[in-house]
Amino acid sequence: MAHTMFLVVLGILTLVPMGSHSAYADTEQSREPMLFSTVGFQSGVIDEVQGSTVRIDGRTYVLKSAVVVVTHEMEPLEVERILPTSLVKFHLKEGHIDKMVVTLPQ
Repeated sequence: MAHTMFLVVLGILTLVPMGSHSAYADTEQSREPMLFSTVGFQSGVIDEVQGSTVRIDGRTYVLKSAVVVVTHEMEPLEVERILPTSLVKFHLKEGHIDKMVVTLPQ
């Protein structure tokens, strides 16, 4: 019985990829790169960031409370570090931004 249980657990562990990342990981808790596809994202240039709102190409959007913001290298990025003129790809959910990929100006 113990041998069967060990084989079941071992089988499950081989099916679950180790070190996998979630696109919905909280950026404050996780400092590992996050992977997600940007298919279906809109793109633009950031004009301004103020608190939980961001203006992109003259249009104002609200950031979801659990927004995921990463650099173009998929490293977590704090909203406060986003600079105007940054290129951005963003995803809207229920009219609010829930994911953003930001390329900071050089």
